[in-house]
Amino acid sequence: MGTSIELCLGNVSLSYAKNHMGKDYGFLFQGSDLTRRKSESIDYEYYEEHPEEKQELDEFEETFARTLSRVIPRLNLLGYTLDLARTEYEFLVSESQELSNEIDELKKEYLTFEEFCSLACRYPLSDLKNEYVEYDTADRDIISQGRFASDVAEFDRLPWCDNSDLYWSEASYLSEKICILSAELMLQVFALNEENSKVELTWEFGPIVHAGWVQRDEFRGGVLQKQKILIATEGTSDARIIRRALDVLRPDVADFFNFVDVDERHPFWGTGNLVKFAEGLLRIDVLNQVLFVFDNDAEGVDAFHKLKKLNLPGNMRAMLLPDLEEFKEFSTVGPEGVNVSDINGRAVAIECYLDLHLEQYPAPQITWSNFKKDINAWHGALDYKESYSKHFYAQTDEMLRRGNYDVSKLLKLIDTLIQEAGLVTAIV
Repeated sequence: MGTSIELCLGNVSLSYAKNHMGKDYGFLFQGSDLTRRKSESIDYEYYEEHPEEKQELDEFEETFARTLSRVIPRLNLLGYTLDLARTEYEFLVSESQELSNEIDELKKEYLTFEEFCSLACRYPLSDLKNEYVEYDTADRDIISQGRFASDVAEFDRLPWCDNSDLYWSEASYLSEKICILSAELMLQVFALNEENSKVELTWEFGPIVHAGWVQRDEFRGGVLQKQKILIATEGTSDARIIRRALDVLRPDVADFFNFVDVDERHPFWGTGNLVKFAEGLLRIDVLNQVLFVFDNDAEGVDAFHKLKKLNLPGNMRAMLLPDLEEFKEFSTVGPEGVNVSDINGRAVAIECYLDLHLEQYPAPQITWSNFKKDINAWHGALDYKESYSKHFYAQTDEMLRRGNYDVSKLLKLIDTLIQEAGLVTAIV
């Protein structure tokens, strides 16, 4: 008979394999998502009768589980977006139309992508019935379809829709008929219904491991090494601040990112050396995904433009720390005295995104230092910037998440970085 393994959202099956692992979906989860769940494939009466073997249940019940809302950021970072779902669906429609044009009996008007999404999200997944309807039940098909029985005409307008009767409930009917896209993209479609956000995505692998079909060490939570992004920054402080912000404020995708020597002496301090590092990677044709991050000051902008001229390949990308509205009117001091200036592109270092309200120091201020002829702009630096970073490191994780520490600017920085990283992450 063998043993199956499924990736399920609630009771809706998205992917199925038997007697082998199938696709590795570990990248949708993290190690902390490992849990134990009761399984229909386990004979619990047997273990009640044989208590000496109950330790086997530790392995038998192993499952990865994570709510849909916490899976979507991981999908977006890997390029499994709703736009890609549209592309895949329209490709299926095109293929179906090509076949139907050859066979008159198959010609039909297919659902648009919007209609497809509407049908998939008609009812919250948590509301779908999943009780098994026996095959000898009168009017079994209609009873199994439940509320979807009135929508059969719409399901018939799906590409590659067949007359399969391999369903026994509302949930299994939706799975059989609507899940025609890859599992990752069906998750994006189901996420359009906000009521599905708390539905759990589960990958129950314990039974197939217990049956001996797959080794336990094949199942790991977290991204694959080839899916990771290397973040290269100008200095250690940039790397340390970004690393901690990801870990604390965006933990659901923090495992995607590696950094160069966060805790050791930085190997290429400053903008010039960071550009040289990029040039070195280009010479050896490195395949790793790399994101170069420059300060949004005059020196950073200058280096950023130099790096852009190198025609970086698709697996490499450069970014500046983002322009923010908060930096358009910032206190500055220089040859012309104290002024209020727009410091975007001229004096924004990583510390500017931290909480700048410290009682023991005056209001935050930029001091202009030198003029960059290449970009026709003055370069400046934040006064007491080490004090702001020390204050940041002194905060507990809980204070950063829910305390009085202002993380609004830091969140904008991190979300911009995640968005940029998504542009260098290939779907693998």
